[in-house]
Formats: sequence, C-alpha cells, structure tokens
Amino acid sequence: MKIFLQISALVFFCLSGLPAPVHAEELNTRFAHIQYDDRDALKDFNYALYMGRLKNRVKTGDTIEEEVAAKIDFIVGRVMQVLDMYLHNLKFKIVIHSSPKQVHADFKRLYNVDVRYIAFYSPAQNTVFFSAKKAKLTVVAHEIGHVVAENYFDVSPPPKIHEVLAQYAEKHITD
Repeated sequence: MKIFLQISALVFFCLSGLPAPVHAEELNTRFAHIQYDDRDALKDFNYALYMGRLKNRVKTGDTIEEEVAAKIDFIVGRVMQVLDMYLHNLKFKIVIHSSPKQVHADFKRLYNVDVRYIAFYSPAQNTVFFSAKKAKLTVVAHEIGHVVAENYFDVSPPPKIHEVLAQYAEKHITD
C-alpha cells in the first residue's frame, strides 16, 4: 500500500506540472520542524546565520543540526520577547533551500506570482522558506516575527500591521 501511495504522489506531481517538494533531511526543534535540501544547505544556513553579540547567549551543540536547532529556538524565544507575544505551544515549519531560486519557485507554486524573495512566510502553510546562504539573523527574525504575529492573534492582523511587527522584531533582535 505504501508503494502505491508513493507512486500515486509521483504521478500527481508529474501530471500537475508542479515540482514535487523534495527535502532530503529533517530536523525538529522545540518550535520548528525544519526540512532542508541536504547537509550542505544546512551548513550554509548555519554559517550565514551569524549571531553576532548574541552568540554567547545561544547554547550550541556538537553537531550542525544541534547548533541550528539551538539558534532557531533562541531566535523564536527572542522574537516572542521583543514582541511581548508568548506562545508556549508554537509549532511551525521551516524549509531551507540551497539557493534563492528554489525559494522563488516555492512562492510561484503557492501564489502563482514571480518574486525574487530570499525568504518568505506562508500563513496558510505555517511555513517559512529560506535561502541557505541569505539567512542573516535579521532576515530570520523578520520571518519569525510573521510566524509569531500570525499564531498569536485569533484573527490575523492586517498586512501592514503584520509587516510593522515583523520589522520591529528584525530591528530589535539584538537589543
């Protein structure tokens, strides 16, 4: 039965003309389920996600996976603190792609619009998409600001308010 479902999914994606989402690796943190193209993408993401003066406040592990998990959970906690919006049961997904082109393709697949974003948050998917080499602390904080705002309110705030909150998180992540 399992093989039948896998073949059915493959046929669906081939016939639909949409690229099949392929994520070779997965990682779970307290707040996020992270999918990434391959270990090199995760290494690039980790390297690009330089924590600056916050690095001494992040408890990292012995592996790249542990270090990325620690950074993400720290950033989520810090964004909640900055926005004063605490969510104890927050769960969302992160997709890390090797290149910005894959992020562009995901946006096109979801919204049928061509953009050149290096990252974006999809509220309907509760998923943040990142380009590994472009994942600066401020970019990650901005997108997680969207996640926190979306999940905090029962009714999503208007887009301009959403953006103000994300920009506030981005600006004050290192305070």
